[in-house]
Amino acid sequence: MRVRRPIWLLACAVFVGCASSEGGVTGTGISAVSGNVVMVSDQQAPPSSAALPFAIHVTIDEFPGITGSTDADGTFQLDGAFSGTVTLRFAKDDGTELGPLPLEIPDGSQTVAENIEIHLGDPLPDRVRPQAVRQFDVFGRADLVECNADGSGTVLLTDVGLAPRQFMVTLTADTDIAAGSDDSLTCADIVTGGAIEVSGLLRRDDQTLVAVSVAVAARRPPQPGPSPRPERLRGTVQGVDCQHGLIAVAQRSVADPVERLIRLTEQTMLECPSDSHATCDCSAIAVGQPIAVAGTIFPARPGQVRADVVILGVTTLPVDLTGTIIRLACAIGGLGVLSDAGQGIRVAFTAATDIRCAGDVPCGCTDLRVREHVRVVGQRPPDGGPVTADRIAVLTSRARVAASGSVSSPTSR
Repeated sequence: MRVRRPIWLLACAVFVGCASSEGGVTGTGISAVSGNVVMVSDQQAPPSSAALPFAIHVTIDEFPGITGSTDADGTFQLDGAFSGTVTLRFAKDDGTELGPLPLEIPDGSQTVAENIEIHLGDPLPDRVRPQAVRQFDVFGRADLVECNADGSGTVLLTDVGLAPRQFMVTLTADTDIAAGSDDSLTCADIVTGGAIEVSGLLRRDDQTLVAVSVAVAARRPPQPGPSPRPERLRGTVQGVDCQHGLIAVAQRSVADPVERLIRLTEQTMLECPSDSHATCDCSAIAVGQPIAVAGTIFPARPGQVRADVVILGVTTLPVDLTGTIIRLACAIGGLGVLSDAGQGIRVAFTAATDIRCAGDVPCGCTDLRVREHVRVVGQRPPDGGPVTADRIAVLTSRARVAASGSVSSPTSR
């Protein structure tokens, strides 16, 4: 595990989440579901029996020809031409049923059910409990878009299956919205009728997809088998096992309670708070500590995020940048800025943001203009996302030259 480099430089290296019942269960793309079972237990049995004692057969009720079984690590994988409302059925090889897992599968998407526990003492419909359900490659048309003042919103997405189905997508203030290399977009840039691609966390109680990222004007991704996926998350440390290099993180989300398992490797870059005098290694990670992670999900280990970068104890990072306004979305509290370093930045403002027009005159968002050069001072989450501005100031030519000599700017999420 590599450790301790200046937190500002490290932050720049970090990677920057209800369905309708209309139509049948059909699809033209190849969808994939993978997951891992970590426990099969009877609630009345002693804890020592809470282990995976046998192979588990996994089928799809609506597509009986698509089947799979867990391997020695409890991992299974299903792929084929299926989508819509499906039920994964878990059973012993002798046919004894263990329980169902209902899922909404958009056509051509990839779904990862992480760290599934099967509680045999519960009623059959409630036995199968994944810690998180992550979805990628959710592609379709935005048929309804509603945006809120804080940058959150709702999108009704219709997939491209043989019998198209609608899926509800929830945007949060932290959802990354991008088009190509421009990551400065907002909910207002999602156009009704336009093509989008979404990744996020599936909220199981109503099957709503809580978006981690949205690609606007996207092209449909190639039909995949399960493939490695970049992942970023932040939350609170729930458990630490340094002997095995594992961290349990309660991810901040508007979905169900979501717990993610993070694996540290020799290549993981670990950053501790600048005022910490302890050794910056796994021993510095404590339960209850804020944490941000950028890493990768691998199909062979769907229950873990392999960490590339871990930032501890920091909830926000200071931002002081200059750039040009390229987009105004005053009605929903935001604007897009192309930084002098060439990166698109989403900037959110609040009622407390001090906005200054030319001549240092107090003004409002509606007084700003596209192509004006501005300085933005504020805070940003360590794993990326929009900058929340404390101050936005329009720069004159003289002020612009002065600022260029003293202002540092993030170059990546």
